[in-house]
Amino acid sequence: MKKLLTLLLPVLLTVFGTSAWAAEDLEIVNGEHWVSSSLEQKRAYLFGIGNVLEIEQAMAGDDYEARRGRSIIHVLLDGLSGISIANIVTQLDKFYADHSDQIKRPVIEVLYLEMALPNL
Repeated sequence: MKKLLTLLLPVLLTVFGTSAWAAEDLEIVNGEHWVSSSLEQKRAYLFGIGNVLEIEQAMAGDDYEARRGRSIIHVLLDGLSGISIANIVTQLDKFYADHSDQIKRPVIEVLYLEMALPNL
């Protein structure tokens, strides 16, 4: 996993380097980052999460089903299955617009608790 992050970090910094996402240290992306980002940045973030989920699933191999209940991977993959990236962007935009008091809440938490988990 550390190797994957090392490989992805330069790409992420290139994509997000000139926006509100730029920082000395990699931060957990929250609603403040989300609402100030362009559509391309939002899509890139979601594609990145999707790629990591797919890689984790592939690396688990035959052990994937045995890990059910001990990982957020299943919840995110199953709960967001069939929902387009465009729809997820729209839902996240709406969530942060409707819940301005939760603007510091991490995007991954909103994806997990507000979008994926209720769909299971």
